[in-house]
Amino acid sequence: MRRGDAAVLSISAALGAVVVAAVVFSGTVLDRNTDPAALVSEDASSLLVLTWAPSFCAGEGDNPACASGEVAKAGQTLLLHGLWPQPRDRQYCGVPQDQRARESGRPPVQLSDDTRERLQSATVNTASLAQHEWYAHGTCSGVSPDDYFDDAVRLAEQARTVLDPVLRDAAGGRLTLATVRARVDEALGAGTGDRVGLGCRSSTGAGTMVVDIRLSLPPVVDLGAADGTLTLVDALHKGPPLAAQCRHGSVP
Repeated sequence: MRRGDAAVLSISAALGAVVVAAVVFSGTVLDRNTDPAALVSEDASSLLVLTWAPSFCAGEGDNPACASGEVAKAGQTLLLHGLWPQPRDRQYCGVPQDQRARESGRPPVQLSDDTRERLQSATVNTASLAQHEWYAHGTCSGVSPDDYFDDAVRLAEQARTVLDPVLRDAAGGRLTLATVRARVDEALGAGTGDRVGLGCRSSTGAGTMVVDIRLSLPPVVDLGAADGTLTLVDALHKGPPLAAQCRHGSVP
């Protein structure tokens, strides 16, 4: 056999192995995530992530929702960012590899008119956010798109009632995690504050800035009680405590 023929056969064999591995990987991922019960492991939980609107545009001024004035119109409030199944690597469940980095190639997320309307009341740039959040996180939730976003909006609205005043009081100054947790404990009950954390970002000339509030909840499949009324208080008590990753930062 000539050296060139051997090289071709070697490359062909390697490509064949890659294809087989990809098929096995895709099948494993799909099989693993079609059963919601498989998502509720011992270490499973979820994070409800809410972004402080002024911080969002301070860090991403070129975002279309900032450039259009949509975020500024929302004012001083927390916007729904996402509902993220945990552990952190639980993303893009069953999503083909070529659709993970290329959002334009994904089928549109099908939402009812009622769910879409609720989502618009809780966030900005709704169509783009729904596409990204569903494929990156919702596909690992074990629930339908409508249930996923309905639960996220319902809990976000309850969280805003407690947390918006805390951030408004700190606007133009600094906010500590201790302050947030104390206010949450006061409003929702002892121990709930331990399930709340700050998401911060370092910005040039401004130091550390508070961008997100993160709430630790049980797995997404457990958030929608039979009648859909699991409260934020109940959900926080069922979530694991959060480590303090950011202890303080400025608030625009």
